[in-house]
Amino acid sequence: MLLFLFGFEICSAQQWFPLQGGLSGNDAQNNKVCSLCTDTINHVLYAGGYFNQCHADTGNIIASNIARWDGTNWNQVILHHGTFSGNGFGQVITSMVLHGSEIYLCVSNNASDIYGVLRFDVNTFEFNNFGTFNNSLNSICFYNDTLYVGGAFTKCDTGYFVDASSPSISRIAKFDGTQWQQVGTGISGGAVPEVHSLCVHHNKLYAAGIFENAGGTYCKNIACWNDTSWSAVGNGIGFSGQFDCILYSLASYKNKLYAGGYFSVSDGYFANGLGMWNDTTWSATGVSASGVYALKVHGNKLYFGSDGSSLGNWVWDRVTCYDDSVWLSTGTGPTGDVLALEVFNNDLYAGGVFEIIDSITNAGFIARYNPTIIQDTTAIVEVKQKVSALNIYPNPATNEIKISNLSPEENQIKIFNLLGQQVKNLSVSNEPNHTINISDLRSGIYMLTVSNNKKICCKKFVRE
Repeated sequence: MLLFLFGFEICSAQQWFPLQGGLSGNDAQNNKVCSLCTDTINHVLYAGGYFNQCHADTGNIIASNIARWDGTNWNQVILHHGTFSGNGFGQVITSMVLHGSEIYLCVSNNASDIYGVLRFDVNTFEFNNFGTFNNSLNSICFYNDTLYVGGAFTKCDTGYFVDASSPSISRIAKFDGTQWQQVGTGISGGAVPEVHSLCVHHNKLYAAGIFENAGGTYCKNIACWNDTSWSAVGNGIGFSGQFDCILYSLASYKNKLYAGGYFSVSDGYFANGLGMWNDTTWSATGVSASGVYALKVHGNKLYFGSDGSSLGNWVWDRVTCYDDSVWLSTGTGPTGDVLALEVFNNDLYAGGVFEIIDSITNAGFIARYNPTIIQDTTAIVEVKQKVSALNIYPNPATNEIKISNLSPEENQIKIFNLLGQQVKNLSVSNEPNHTINISDLRSGIYMLTVSNNKKICCKKFVRE
């Protein structure tokens, strides 16, 4: 049985919440949050991207492209290297990962041709730069306790500069603790080959982006590394010679690998924006999405962040949820592209280029979603709760419905259509059974809620 947590007027209210005033910057065209990372040691969330301020209770605080959220307030990240101390980093932070007591991150500054991998201790905030590259860095992860990075680079070094004598490393590299190494013979092919996402799935490393070869093997936009060699992932995603198809995100969920991006076909299957790999074949997921930039598993569900998506005839917001069988809406959330998703304090956090959530609330490129209340394709917010004895009959109905087992106290009865609009509202008391005339309603699916001072419950019914 399904029970409302609140009536729809409350349920349809805020499910997304700002983090005080969020973050801001002086470059309106490029300001964004594009990476999030949870420090499970100190219980804080790091936000990285391109911004220069965080807005705390005490006012605006300078924050150079990285800031810490402790669940209540924003804080600066003051880093140390020898006698030097500085506020954050001067480059865009594109990706972050926690490993042990250190956060490893990729920084890129296209305007200055600065691309590097850094790490800092979350307890001492001591940092060092141990990798410099000649082009963009997009993703960072650990596989078999080894650090891997992916991007558009073709050379890298452990020093502060890359020159003609630096080692050639093609779009993906691993760090052995001393030097950066080529991963097989790297990734290549296509107009402008680039790795955008890395993910560990079933003890293998998957790399996705826009390319056609990995280790000399034809791999269309996605490839698999088993710590020894590269292999294709079916026929990949897209067609040979097609360069408007690109992958931005990967996630391992319920024994399957999900790949998101801009594309329409995965291995011959129609799969707009999101494809599913079961270690043997690709298949569609039932979603028609556009620009899936981020994927995150939380609470036994898969969330994706995008530039806006549609599911059949339903138009959803930029964060959507999947429970392995049904697509669920997260309500009206960010109004711009979502580039990063992360879990912190059992809530889902989204970062991107948006400044508004719930159509009216200022967010500053980052927002928190409470997953306790979920929204399904009826556009009505529901959660599973204990069974209610409430009964509606007949169902389907034509002219009237009868409600039985009402409590003896006053009950507020409301009916909502699929758009969440209230179409009926009445109060009854001291009546265990009640009849409602629905002859004035259009044919379709409706949600009826009954609330009193003890409980709130709901039932779906069909008006024929």
